[in-house]
Amino acid sequence: MRQMVPHILFLRIGILIFLFTSSISNAQNRENQNFTEAISLRPITSVLLAGQQDYSFEEVRNNSKLDFVPLSSLKENLGFSSDNYWLTFTLENTTDSYKQYYLETARPITDVVNLFLINEENRVEKQYSGDKIPFSKKTIQHRKSIFDIGLRPGESVEAYIHLESDGEVVMLPMELYQEASFFNLTYKEQVFYGFFYGILILACIIYLFFFFALKDRAFVYYALYVLFIALMQFSLDGFFHQYFTPQGGWLSDRAVLLTAFVSLFFFGRYGDIFLNLKKNSPILHLANIMMSWAIAIGVLLLAVSQNFEYCYPLANAIGILVLVHMIASLVIMKLKKQKVDIFFVLGISFLVFGFVVFIMNNFNTIENSFFTSNGTKFGIGFEIIFLSISMSNRIRNLRMENEQNQMLALQRAQDMNEIKSSFLSNISHELRTPLNLIMGVATSLQENKEEENLDEKCKMLLNSSKNLLGYIEDILDFTVIEKGDQELKEVSFELRSTLQKVLNLQEKKATVKGLAFNTSIPDDLPARIVGDKAKLAQILNHLLDNAIKFTNKGSVDVDIICKKKDDRATINFNIKDTGIGISEEKMSTVFESFTKKSFMDKREFSGLGLGLYIVKTYVDLQKGNVTLKNNPNQGTICELSLSFEIDEDQVTTKEDSKSSITEMQKGAGNILYVEDNKMNQTVVKLLFKKNWGKANLTIANHGKEALEIMKEKSFDMILMDLQMPEMDGFETTSLIRKGEANCSPEIPIIVLTADNTSQTRKKIFELGANDLVTKPVNGQLLFSKMSKNTIGKTISKVA
Repeated sequence: MRQMVPHILFLRIGILIFLFTSSISNAQNRENQNFTEAISLRPITSVLLAGQQDYSFEEVRNNSKLDFVPLSSLKENLGFSSDNYWLTFTLENTTDSYKQYYLETARPITDVVNLFLINEENRVEKQYSGDKIPFSKKTIQHRKSIFDIGLRPGESVEAYIHLESDGEVVMLPMELYQEASFFNLTYKEQVFYGFFYGILILACIIYLFFFFALKDRAFVYYALYVLFIALMQFSLDGFFHQYFTPQGGWLSDRAVLLTAFVSLFFFGRYGDIFLNLKKNSPILHLANIMMSWAIAIGVLLLAVSQNFEYCYPLANAIGILVLVHMIASLVIMKLKKQKVDIFFVLGISFLVFGFVVFIMNNFNTIENSFFTSNGTKFGIGFEIIFLSISMSNRIRNLRMENEQNQMLALQRAQDMNEIKSSFLSNISHELRTPLNLIMGVATSLQENKEEENLDEKCKMLLNSSKNLLGYIEDILDFTVIEKGDQELKEVSFELRSTLQKVLNLQEKKATVKGLAFNTSIPDDLPARIVGDKAKLAQILNHLLDNAIKFTNKGSVDVDIICKKKDDRATINFNIKDTGIGISEEKMSTVFESFTKKSFMDKREFSGLGLGLYIVKTYVDLQKGNVTLKNNPNQGTICELSLSFEIDEDQVTTKEDSKSSITEMQKGAGNILYVEDNKMNQTVVKLLFKKNWGKANLTIANHGKEALEIMKEKSFDMILMDLQMPEMDGFETTSLIRKGEANCSPEIPIIVLTADNTSQTRKKIFELGANDLVTKPVNGQLLFSKMSKNTIGKTISKVA
């Protein structure tokens, strides 16, 4: 069934071509018949080129000094003109019967065409035509500028014709038809124009339907182009004035130019979309945009101008530019070896040919004839046929592309199902391993409380807990990234100490695996920088984890280079390893989160496979750059580049920090800890007992209880959990800052929470919290933040 569709389509197109050709043949036969049925009055007509001088009929009739010249000495096409013309001729009926004639004098869109007939009794008969007057006031209500002349046997009349134009092309055919031949010509023209406009309207409607079905902008631009090109021809042929604006006026005067400008705009947009110039040729795409602006300027001038002397040549010039642009686009596509539908090329070729003939005729460079004056109709007719075939091919291509996308989507869904199963299996394994160790060691300690290697087992518990926490953080980071909620938390921090902590931790991992871990840190590193400390550490930890994980022997080398410019420092990290390297097929997807390949190595090397995806996302977030490539010798080379603002004004020493904590530990303090979880309460109690024994720690199980306790006792600081029954930490903090609690509204509040999302951070700082520490609580970090807030410093961001 599918194979029959193109044949049916081409059969229908063939029928259209046959019918269209038949209509053209009839029209051409009409032209041949004109030589026998129509009488040209040009040889007996004289013309006065009055220019801008607006003579009256009486002035022209009675002034013998006016210089009339033979009309035959001029071309039928006088070109673009806004001048006045007077024509005169004499007709005589030398037969024995009454003769009724119809005189075609000018183009349908000529503004003023008036006829003055003077009979033998010196009586003057006036007839009116032109599109400046209401259609009903035309003497002969015909789309053309037609007059009727009736002559009795032996009668002669003297005729004067006045023509005035607003700048369009002026033509003077001066064809005299007998009554029967004129009606026969009108019937043939109705068939020709009916078929021509029928094709255009049908094409417009069909491709509008295609647009609504396929949502491809090329279809709507093409449909609108066809609609406005039909309206332009409708205006040129006089039908617009006859049917749409019979009273004349503003729109009637500008119909030809307005529809011409709009059709050129949509033709340019159609070609741009169809040929995908934005991708295939950005320069031509920009040129198309500039031409669109030129068209918009032309429409604006047309709207405000009362004189169209320059608008008609401008419209033709822009038309030439649009055609040249389309030809250049096709040539560029050919040179770039981009596939262009052959029927599109044929359609544009016919359009170009028809318009070139039409425009040359407008500029009076070729003789006027039926073919030259209707060149656009022939070109547009064949263009519509071939472009319709081209658009049919586009529909077929879109359908095939849609089917291919559906197949890819199905394959992607199947791959995702496999990946999901692999991910769940992998995460189950990775989380179960440290949990098994934690439970095993805890059971051993419970059974034998006097275990000799207690310290070693505690380290095992801590390491397994850290691994487990790292996996959970990776999963949380992944969910944040997928939702698009990731953001930078930029603060001032010490660069060297941050790097040293990361490198020390990774050096221990490399040493356990028997690898050499070589680092090179320059002396010119800035003391402090402004950036996201946590994300920097996370990026480096993931990259170094990968380097160590995939290296079984040899070394891991870290080379750090700092480049300073003004108040910014660019830190370049070069990480080399002697591991197994990366295959070429995996190199293109190494920074992706879930691919079928990403799970093939997980069983052998462990991990969730999210590390490099998180690295790439966080590096892009900081507008940095990270690349991974194979080392020509062995292993891989990772190059990371990040830029930070230098902050030399906030240098603080470790001694200052230690002294402040020491001073804090010397004095006693009343601390209120608001927490509903008993295990978390126990952990904080142990931390205070070990590090700050003199502090008086009071625990409230929720916010409401905390407010009651504060009525009976005063406190120096509050440690606040967020998620609690009765009254949560958000509401409690808000009430304290509003002064509705029995304590100072300025009392330091440090939030202790497992919720580390950006929304939570933003909300607690808006409510007035001084700082935040995430769970599991790091004792040293907690006391450091308590110390900073105790000695009067208010911290709005977490370092």
